Amino acid sequence: MGSTPTFGTIFNVPRSFILIKRLVKKYGKLIFFIIFLFILFLLPTPRLKLLDGVTGLPLEGYEIKIPLTAYILGPFVGVSQYFWHFTDFRFQTLSWLIWIVILYLLFNLKRKINISERLKRLFKVIISFILVCLFIFLVPLPKYSLRPENPEEILIDLHSHTTYSHETTATPEQNIRWHLARGFDAWAITDHPRTLEGARRAKEIAKEKYPQAVIITGQEIKCYQRKQGQNFLLLGIDEVVDPRDYGRKIAQITNLVHKKYRGAVIVPHWWRKKSHTLEELSNSGVDGFEIYTARVLGPEESIREAIKDVCQKNNLVMLGSSNWHGEGSASHIWTSIHIENWPNLNNREKEKAIVEALRNRKVDLFRVIVYDRTEPQNRARYFFEPFVGAFYYFSSLNGFQLLSWIIWSIIFYLLLCLIRIKPVVFNLIVIGVALLLFSKGITFLNLWVRYLEYNEILFPLGNILLFSGAFLLIAGILPLVQLKVKSNK
Repeated sequence: MGSTPTFGTIFNVPRSFILIKRLVKKYGKLIFFIIFLFILFLLPTPRLKLLDGVTGLPLEGYEIKIPLTAYILGPFVGVSQYFWHFTDFRFQTLSWLIWIVILYLLFNLKRKINISERLKRLFKVIISFILVCLFIFLVPLPKYSLRPENPEEILIDLHSHTTYSHETTATPEQNIRWHLARGFDAWAITDHPRTLEGARRAKEIAKEKYPQAVIITGQEIKCYQRKQGQNFLLLGIDEVVDPRDYGRKIAQITNLVHKKYRGAVIVPHWWRKKSHTLEELSNSGVDGFEIYTARVLGPEESIREAIKDVCQKNNLVMLGSSNWHGEGSASHIWTSIHIENWPNLNNREKEKAIVEALRNRKVDLFRVIVYDRTEPQNRARYFFEPFVGAFYYFSSLNGFQLLSWIIWSIIFYLLLCLIRIKPVVFNLIVIGVALLLFSKGITFLNLWVRYLEYNEILFPLGNILLFSGAFLLIAGILPLVQLKVKSNK
């Protein structure tokens, strides 16, 4: 009689274990990373949501629209947005770099590699990190947008720049396209220090190609009533205002903007300089304060609360702005304003309605909207940014984003395997990146020639990208040449 079949003989358990063991040995890192993603995904941590920037409470009546391409390119879009949510960009980026170096050294302690080879590999790791930062800074990615349910509630951004500013990389037309893609109905172009050309040129372009764009003419000035200057946004003006013509007195400038131009004056990112107290600025006649900016998410909570307190006591408008200079594609701050009969107004009437609401301090019409999650934001967190930040980021992914990460993780893993088998693939990737940097550098230098009267950043940035591209091009081509010479011997 034949023996009775058992579970082990039917399913060949030993052979299955051997197969699993081989899979773990070959793809262990990838498998563990995917398991790690699933664990974080299942944790009950805060997801990104729309919050009222003043109260911190969740908002309803708005819809975040995420394009399909943002899901397809999930890891690229997600990492970029994560970095642009930094509240202290330099400190948090430096924390990442330091921990990358520390972890690299720890993981390679037991490997028998000579010092020169170890340093060479470390240099490659650092260069890779810098390239990731350049990618985040330079590459435009799919953008999510916000849409209110009420057609009379519109989205505005009262602080943005063009290449007519001294430190901006975006042309007037790029400024228009960026704002429309983010869901803004109206926005101000506030170039600095003494020009309105960016706003004027943007209006000309909008009239021809983007009739739905409502652009408010503005200017960002710095008033040196004290040694350390204070910035102001002058909105709704039609002539350049030079603080030097008014004895640098803040009250004189606010009075001029209100009476001569029927405009409004806003204090942007007060927390960066604090050259005047909040009370002094309030008493000088300003119409409101920024409490968030997307370029630097905002101040510490205690400082933001102090700004809110002054605004509430003095009936001043609170705003969230992009302060967009052209870098990256993220924006997680909007200001909404309720304007009756908005769809039936012409563009000039729309501009006027927004500026009048600011100047008349109709605070109840405005709302600051933040697309964020509740996370600790302090120096203690920044020291461990890679761990804390990665935890909050990965645990806040939705199902589609998780799937995108898994697919791209497999693609990257297979690419690494291919590079190990054929090192020439890595050199080709380096050459490709070099050509992209070279191309971007030439673009910036061409823009600098057009805007050299106004712009100071395009020339050095263009040269940095050109030299970086040239360096990488040599680094990518040289091993291929050496390989070719070696094969011909």
